[in-house]
Amino acid sequence: GKYVLGALKLTKMASLGSMVLSVGTYSMFFGVPYAVGMVGLITVHEAGHALVMLQRGIPFSPMVFVPFVGATIAMNRRPRDAWEDALVAFGGPVLGSLGAGVCSIGGLAMDSQLLLALADFGYMINLFNMLPVGMMDGGRIAGALSPYAGVAGLGIGGSLALSGYVSNPIFILVLLAGGWETFQRFYNPGHLPPNYYRITPMQRTALTGGYFGLIAALFAAMEVNNSFKKSPEVLQLEKSWDMR
Repeated sequence: GKYVLGALKLTKMASLGSMVLSVGTYSMFFGVPYAVGMVGLITVHEAGHALVMLQRGIPFSPMVFVPFVGATIAMNRRPRDAWEDALVAFGGPVLGSLGAGVCSIGGLAMDSQLLLALADFGYMINLFNMLPVGMMDGGRIAGALSPYAGVAGLGIGGSLALSGYVSNPIFILVLLAGGWETFQRFYNPGHLPPNYYRITPMQRTALTGGYFGLIAALFAAMEVNNSFKKSPEVLQLEKSWDMR
């Protein structure tokens, strides 16, 4: 018992330690307030996954943060089917988008450019996660709808990588893993339980509406938020005028 308790304490310390490390790393580039907000929004996103896993009775590991990658919560058992996997995937972007929305409302209410900038970050990371690529949230949701979603995701992700729009090496690894997963789905369907991808028409409608609806809502919210958010150049100019 004491060994289990000790291991539990270690995993919690590792989770907290990785969070502090992320805040420290981001603060060197963006300052402490923005770094704390970034990690806070990433935490809210991951908490969305955790809440669905709790509700579905899926055991999971503590949250681990990796600077400039994000954070992850590992499921300790495979979802029963693609529907359950898609529900877990949805949890992150839904709660994460609400968190970004709170930043937007707070930024407007308090005239805080910091909160508006954090809202923009929140909308962006949740929108990025909706790409239908590999094990990203969007890949798991769209993958439940069609095996060809993985093919489309590889095309979109490959274009983003080749154009230099996304240069994070972790994204390249996600793409490679997505390519293998798509290959497995077409040529080795036996690696998953029978009927894993069988979903009802109602579930298909819910996933389709939820997927495209959330993407549209994120684009709209980002557009509205950005109409109030000032660029760093404008803020610097205003600051220099105030100092005169």
